[in-house]
Formats: sequence, C-alpha cells, structure tokens
Amino acid sequence: MSVAGVAIATVASQIVSAVLTLGFLARQNNCCRLRFRQLRIYPDRLKAIIRIGLPAGLQSSLFAISNVLIQSSINSLGTAVMEANTAVGNLEGFLYIAMNAFYHSSLTFIGQNIGARQYHRIRRICLTCILLVMAVGITVGAFLLVFHEPLLSIYTSADDPSEMISLGFTRMIITSSTYFACGLMEVMTGSLRGLGSSLAPMLLSVFGVCGIRILWISTIFAANRTLQSLYIAYPVSWISTFLMLTAAFLVVYHQFMKKHAGENETV
Repeated sequence: MSVAGVAIATVASQIVSAVLTLGFLARQNNCCRLRFRQLRIYPDRLKAIIRIGLPAGLQSSLFAISNVLIQSSINSLGTAVMEANTAVGNLEGFLYIAMNAFYHSSLTFIGQNIGARQYHRIRRICLTCILLVMAVGITVGAFLLVFHEPLLSIYTSADDPSEMISLGFTRMIITSSTYFACGLMEVMTGSLRGLGSSLAPMLLSVFGVCGIRILWISTIFAANRTLQSLYIAYPVSWISTFLMLTAAFLVVYHQFMKKHAGENETV
C-alpha cells in the first residue's frame, strides 16, 4: 500500500493504544480510575492546565518550524543526504525518547516533592536527573556510533548502501555523540516546569533552539554549505539553551526557596 499503508498503520496503532489505555484506566480501583460519567471541565484545573500546557505545546510547534528550516537545507544537498539524514533521525528518535524520559522525571518528582513540602530535595532531584541523562545519553550515543553500519543499513534497500552509511555517520559523529546535551536541556526544562514556571522555559527554549538554528543557517551554513557546518547547529543550540535554562532555574529556585523559607517541611 506504499505511503498510504504506512499512514494507515500509524493511525490504527494510535487508536488501538488509546482504546487500550482508556480501558485500563477505567478498570482501576484506585485514585487513577477513569470514570466517564464524571468527566467535566473544572475551571480552576483547566486554568492550571492551560498555564502549564499551552507554553509547552507552543514550544513544540516552534521547534518543528526550526526543524523544517534545517530539513529544507538538508534537501538542498541532494537525495543521498536526505536518505541518510532520515535514517539517522529515526535512530536518534529512540535516543530522544530516553532523554525525554528524564524531562518527565524531573518535572514529576520536583512537583511531587513541592506538594509534599520536601523542598530540600529539589536540587538533588535536578542533579540526579542531570547525571542520569548524561550517562544514558553518552552510553546510547556511543552504541549508535559503534553499530552505525548495521543500524543504518536497516533503513535502505540499495544494493550498495556505503554512501548513505558514510553520510549518516557524518551526522551521527556530530549529533549522536553530543545528544546528551539535548537531554540536559530537557531536564532543565522539566525542572523549571516542576517549580511552576512554564513561560520562561518556553521563551528560552524557543530563543535558544529556534533562534540560534535560524541564525546559524542564515549565516554560518550560508557561508559554508557543508554537512558538518549544518549539523553543528544541533549541539550549539542544545548547549546554549541548557546554559540559559540553568541560569533561569537558579533564579527561580532561589526565589522559590526565599518565598517558602518559613514553611515547615512534612515528614
């Protein structure tokens, strides 16, 4: 069924997953049970969801715009580069899922401990997530580099995949080896949102990721149209955004601790 078959399989899998998840939640006998008859809009909860969720959604949308600009630059370098870039992107998708898990971990555990008034744990949670995301990012990135040849071969049907593998490895040596920096950025975003700040990480991430990549493409890459100069935009934007988010986290954290300095922590 060609492209239509891929699209149908994607949508079908999402529908099945949604139905199974809802069915599982509906059968729970604890606080997580989903009761369809009690579903309604709670204005105060809706306000909190919009305050935190809307900036996150806008951030993801704007990220997509910067990726489209990079993709258009990649497309201008030929079909072989396009194929290699797509293959590496699919492999790094698994790496991103691992990095994104620590975003959710930092957000969840910081928010949970704030609710429990265990404020002294905030820094430890953030530091733990940073160390873990670096360990996982470096390990999985190294795995992709070591086994790049058989992994990239999965994504091509060409009789001689050597060109695609070579072009793919060019990207992997730059992005896969530094993907932990993307994880660091994700952790700091989650930590800020866990502290209740959602607008700041959105603005900083959009400026750091989208702004730097757009500026890089229009200046550095425009002057030197090579794969290396294009792909370096990724680690540069990750590291720059991580540093900005870290500075913002320290400011928000100190303000938060100052505000709650007199509160007793529950045991």
